[in-house]
Amino acid sequence: MFKFLVTLISITSLGAFAGEPIKIGISGNVEADGFFSPTLTSYTIESVKPNSPAEKAGIVAGQKIISVEDCKIPGCEASEAKKLMRKESGEVLHLLLENTDGSKVPVKITLSAW
Repeated sequence: MFKFLVTLISITSLGAFAGEPIKIGISGNVEADGFFSPTLTSYTIESVKPNSPAEKAGIVAGQKIISVEDCKIPGCEASEAKKLMRKESGEVLHLLLENTDGSKVPVKITLSAW
């Protein structure tokens, strides 16, 4: 089993107008299994940037991402999650989050350069 830590910001370096990166504004702890084609096993949000699209959508530290555009975590391949998160400014990213109390909340993030 291969585990590693990365930030969602690095996973979601999205290209838009003239190569300007669009980011959702969160970072966290990602765990994955595999080396050449890793599968996500968990993602816990550790911080949310002020005034970011994520903050505007109501995302808070401590929540877990359990689905990216209906690709469930655990089980979503990292490459698939990255592909699903590639959006341009103005597009909407759909996440399903789990709160610390176990409740689930769907979130729509409208991406923008901030």
